[in-house]
Amino acid sequence: MKTKKIIWLNVMMLLGTIGLMLVLNEAVLRLYYWGSLAPKINDENPLVPHPTRGFAFRPGMTSWHQELDFTVQVHVNGQGLRGPEIQPKGAKKRILIVGDSTTYGSGVSEENIIPTLLGTELGSSRVDVVNGSFTTYNTVQELLFLEEEGLLFEPDLVLLAFSPNTDIQANTLSLQQLAQKHNRRPYAALSPQGELLLDLTYAKRFYQDQQENAEIRKASFFKGLVTYTLLKKYVKGFKSSKWNDPNMFIGWPFLAEFSPEHSTRGMSAQDYQVLWDDGWQVTKALIVRMRDESRSKGAKFAMMVMAPKLQVEKDYQQKVQEVFPHLKLDTSRINRAFEEFGKEAGIPVLDALTPLVEAWGMGERGLYYNVEDEHMTAKAHKLVAASLAQQIR
Repeated sequence: MKTKKIIWLNVMMLLGTIGLMLVLNEAVLRLYYWGSLAPKINDENPLVPHPTRGFAFRPGMTSWHQELDFTVQVHVNGQGLRGPEIQPKGAKKRILIVGDSTTYGSGVSEENIIPTLLGTELGSSRVDVVNGSFTTYNTVQELLFLEEEGLLFEPDLVLLAFSPNTDIQANTLSLQQLAQKHNRRPYAALSPQGELLLDLTYAKRFYQDQQENAEIRKASFFKGLVTYTLLKKYVKGFKSSKWNDPNMFIGWPFLAEFSPEHSTRGMSAQDYQVLWDDGWQVTKALIVRMRDESRSKGAKFAMMVMAPKLQVEKDYQQKVQEVFPHLKLDTSRINRAFEEFGKEAGIPVLDALTPLVEAWGMGERGLYYNVEDEHMTAKAHKLVAASLAQQIR
């Protein structure tokens, strides 16, 4: 009996030691990444259901956005946009930036994001910059926002901030279903006659689901642990799935050609080409409609391609090549395509890539987050805003 008691005592001591080590490990990781033992928790969902766009920001809410790379407080004004309250149009010129999480400023404080800095650069007494950007929006949602709300702010210039690493593959249902697991947005297609058609089916379905389940969906205890997040990221690096297809998540915007060798669904180069050609044609039609709607309200229209990490950081490109050795990158392909499209459509194209590439070439680092997130840091926002101001003046 004594032997059994000793064994059980040793087992309990071992388990207790392991548990204590895990608790201490989690505490150290939280202090390192968050600077605090307690996570920032939102008591209310920062998103609200939207009947056409699926979701939007909750007006008048201040919330926290916390990932391993950053902890940022986010304020959404009464109009449902990030930034200060938008006043009635006065004598000042007004620029409306329409985009996704890049110009929204994911991971960056409000005073350091492109819309805020651009207003400062151009002179806040003369120019008013409205941030009409939403996290995870595709170009269809951006078009709907512009038509439903954005143009009511009477902008003199509408500036589309296009995200090439997500926008095209999220605009058509055929691409979206191969690139992402969830269908909760409006999508677009072209009729045989070339007419732009908007499909709100999935957005309305998501809207109804959110209305029925409006309470905030909190993550489980384990998913809230830093240890869990890091382990998941580490394991994911060795795990292959149908979603791990560079022909989709990198795709046409940054590839010289498609690589069937890396297809996770047995697709040919021609299969990818057909899908991406359709996605690009639909995307151009969406942008042309944004141009026409803006001009019909007396606003000028311009666009820019926001530079993801893959376009700027050479060592990141090298890592991608090591993981996918058959891949042939052409990281500026989308920029050339936009220049050509801009000439065809009579749309000015601003350059948001060169200032970052030049800064990287001169040894500047820390332009993008790199642990749990890959968005631009405040340093990159500042460089892009300064360059845009020079181009707009």
